[in-house]
Amino acid sequence: MATDVEDWAAAGLVYEVIDSVGWLRLNRPERRNAMDHYPGGAGPGGMGLRDALLLAIRDASEDKAVKAAVITGTGGVFSAGADLRQPGGAIEIPEERRRSATVARDDGVLYGWYRLFEAIWRSETPFIAAVNGPAVGGGCQLALACDLIYASEDATFWEIFGRIGLPLEGGAAWLLTRSLSLPLAKEMALLAEPLSASKAESWRLINGCVPADRLEETVRDVARRLATLGPPGVGPMAGGPRRDLSARVGHIKAQLNGAWEQSMWQTFREEAALLNMPPGDAPDDHERHL
Repeated sequence: MATDVEDWAAAGLVYEVIDSVGWLRLNRPERRNAMDHYPGGAGPGGMGLRDALLLAIRDASEDKAVKAAVITGTGGVFSAGADLRQPGGAIEIPEERRRSATVARDDGVLYGWYRLFEAIWRSETPFIAAVNGPAVGGGCQLALACDLIYASEDATFWEIFGRIGLPLEGGAAWLLTRSLSLPLAKEMALLAEPLSASKAESWRLINGCVPADRLEETVRDVARRLATLGPPGVGPMAGGPRRDLSARVGHIKAQLNGAWEQSMWQTFREEAALLNMPPGDAPDDHERHL
């Protein structure tokens, strides 16, 4: 694991676990945290920031010690999206394997930005975006893919694609039309203008807009609450046994995400299946099961 973290750092991602919360910090401030990828990255074997981020998302999803995760940027920018100036260009398919007529589509299907969105979406670890500055293009999708989104007053969300001659990427069309009314989704995507954090909050696209100097404190508190969720202090369940409820929190995330893609009956069946699973382990359950 230590070697992985060092490799990710070389590629531009700082990863650490603090108090059961995984922190994923995009750390290419000289490139406005633009995400490069194989084979043109600065990490081992050409690993780029996008590759390291995908691996770290999977690690935070798999590691039982991580109860919640936060994605944020350094240097006053969340992410400028794709690094269009990376060595070797934007295509990841090796040159000798490319079909010239369809190379862009082939690369998008195999190595597209949607993989970041899907990795967060399918993970049962809650992910929080701490949007500390502009989130542009793929960076915007990375933020909006998270389960909870908090932004500083300096942040903006920019679906820039129309201005650079590209279709919406990274799952934007699917995500925007489920997070906003269709007219607002079209306003954001067709006009291709930066959306301020305060306006994003008023549109209910994000959970909160806070002063820049309070962003990390706010997100740390939300992550702590997710990581330490326990029984209520009042009511018939008050004073119940303390359990690690992070798995159940993950189930609930999966239920909500799944409901966007399922019929009503499918959601009921999943609900019934989850009722047959324990809500969480007591602190000594792991040792007792060994």
